[in-house]
Amino acid sequence: MNDSAASVIAIDDCWNRIGVRRRGADACWEFERVIHCRNCERYSAAGRQILQRELPPGYREEWTQVLATRKPQGQANTESIVIFRLGDEWLAIPSRIVREITSAKPIRRLPHTRKNVVKGLVNMRGELQICVSLGGLLDLEKGAQERRFGSVGISDRMILIAHEGNQYVFPVTEVHGLHRHQLNELQPAPATIGKSKATYTKGVLTWGEHHVASLDAELLFHTLNKSLT
Repeated sequence: MNDSAASVIAIDDCWNRIGVRRRGADACWEFERVIHCRNCERYSAAGRQILQRELPPGYREEWTQVLATRKPQGQANTESIVIFRLGDEWLAIPSRIVREITSAKPIRRLPHTRKNVVKGLVNMRGELQICVSLGGLLDLEKGAQERRFGSVGISDRMILIAHEGNQYVFPVTEVHGLHRHQLNELQPAPATIGKSKATYTKGVLTWGEHHVASLDAELLFHTLNKSLT
């Protein structure tokens, strides 16, 4: 990009200096509260500063040319997903539907609901969200694996998802994070997979030593919406 005009706004880019995976004495004291830099007020404030500054000379014209350039075909055949563990099962959902990942929160039970799917209500940033059991929907058994801590994954979390105006939150055992893969890497679900899980699985991805079931977001939301009617 054109850098002939230097920014006059001083930005404290602590997310670059410390990073989201730094541990030990150099770790950010806010990680326990915000989980990730993108949930931090400093990160948001810095973003507003950058967006509100004046454009340098030639910036608009240069970006117009960049956006008008034909995108490489390879990018169109990839998908960004969030990988997480539920019990002993590794699952994934499209990152585009993930709105927030937080630590576990208290669940307020609701009467007269399908207990195997709808768990209750959870307070997310001052708003009550419907909490559902993904394990109940997929008919998964309680896992036997130990929870892991440290830089490999984040244990006992809740994921808030949103699609076409509908929002749900569900608890998970462990969150790995973002992963991008080629669409042709998805393989058909094996015949040994459980019936309920197979219904919502659009393909299985090999990730390291694990087989990750990539869930169909549209079908998932369709079923969750029906569970509340």
